[in-house]
Amino acid sequence: MAVNLSVVPKRAERQEITAFLRKDLRRVVNIHGAMFQKLLFQNEELPLELADLFEDAGNRYLDISEQITQLHRSRQKTKD
Repeated sequence: MAVNLSVVPKRAERQEITAFLRKDLRRVVNIHGAMFQKLLFQNEELPLELADLFEDAGNRYLDISEQITQLHRSRQKTKD
């Protein structure tokens, strides 16, 4: 669900994208939090699904990190 932020010319559009990223990040954090709680405390052993969740969460957060970086780069381009 990556958003192409390479050229974001208008301030209003950047604000909309920022709002979208915040909403998406909140949703992702809530979902992952619930999944971690379930998998961490469902039994005494750590399930294999927990390892999968860590990988999926890590990849998703890397995607979000790239989107935020791209947003800041697009802002810098409009300032220059």
